[in-house]
Formats: sequence, structure tokens, C-alpha cells
Amino acid sequence: MRLKSPCYIELFDMKDFGRLVCALERAPLPSFSLNLNKEHVFAVQTDFLNGRPVIYFVKSLQLKEGQYLAYRVTGGTEEVVVVDLIANPTFVYSPIIHIDKFPPRLTRAARVDQKWGYVAIGLKDLSSLAKVAAYKTIYDEPPLPLFLFKENTKFVIGAAMSLSESDTISYFYYVLVNEEPRDPFLRFSSQRVEQLSFSNRIDEHGNIYLKLIKLADNHPLVEIHE
Repeated sequence: MRLKSPCYIELFDMKDFGRLVCALERAPLPSFSLNLNKEHVFAVQTDFLNGRPVIYFVKSLQLKEGQYLAYRVTGGTEEVVVVDLIANPTFVYSPIIHIDKFPPRLTRAARVDQKWGYVAIGLKDLSSLAKVAAYKTIYDEPPLPLFLFKENTKFVIGAAMSLSESDTISYFYYVLVNEEPRDPFLRFSSQRVEQLSFSNRIDEHGNIYLKLIKLADNHPLVEIHE
């Protein structure tokens, strides 16, 4: 099988990266520590699209050395630190895999072509998007992450998914909102009819939580039609 260059997508900051690999996951995703374009980054592969890895990364000038990325949310405050040992049970830990050398093709970002990007599907409201992102929780699996980015004068919140594992087409379900959410989680309940709300906590019982991951720029694999 011919190895294809990945699509690298930059996240806004380390909290977004920590939230992506750790928050609401049954098992935290492994973090890769490497140099990309002569800058140190943490990266994680979350998808495989048209034979290409989809890799989200964040630049990290200060947090480099260490064996684990530790993340927690307490009292509405997020913390992300790099540590050598798993010592504090209040944190969730992502193992850091230190990459010495990637094959040259993996270090070159793929030239983005909408022919192999996600098929964007606009939804009417956040409730519909929440149900798309949370459907796996019925099977005790983690919900899909919601990606947040600005598109012209509005903000896009959306989740990427395939209808089946054998499906060759991946979709990006999204909604447009006028203002950027201030909190990093979307809270809703499948048992109560109430308005969805954004929250900085994930510890209130009876609710389902979805994590928002802010991108540094727009999503290169998603073409939004307003």
C-alpha cells in the first residue's frame, strides 16, 4: 500500500490538545512528540481519510520533555502539564511517544484537495449536532469531538464521522453560530427537554458532555456553504 502524506491541522492551544486526547475518553489517546517544520509539536492522529492520516497538532515551545501529558478539569478550570510519572489520580494521562524520525513522506503536509475532504452537511440546530456526536455513548463509547473554527463572520461547530467502518465517504456535520462559545464543553440531556448550554464543567450528573476543540484556523478538509 502506497504511503500518502498526512493532512496536518493546527489546534489553537495546549488546552485544546489536552482536551482532544484526554477529556471524556475511555482510554486517553497517545500523544506524539516530534519536530515539524523545525518546531516542536505534540500531535495525534484521529482519522484516516482517503488513505491519508488526519493529524491534529499544537506547537509547544515550553512543554517538551516528559513521558505523559496530564489533563484534568476541576472546579471549571482546565490544567495541562507534562510529567514523568503517573502519580496524581485526579489527572488523566496520555502517554507521550517521542518520535526521532518520520519517513520523509509523513513529514510533508498533503496538498489539500476538496475532492478527498469531508462531505459537509449543515444541520438546523445544536441539538441535532449533539445527537450526531453523542450517538456512540449508547454503546458506552466516547462521544465524537466537536471542532470549532471561524468561517467568514460566523463560527462553525462540527463533528466528523463515517456512517459505517466500510464507508469510503466521511462526513462533517456542522452548525453555524454567531458567537464563539466561551466554555469548552457542550452539555445536554437525552432525558430532559431543555436548551443545550456550554459549560466549563463535566461533573454534573444526568448530562451528556461533548468536548469542543478549537482550531488555529479554518478546517482545511471542510468546505462550508453558507
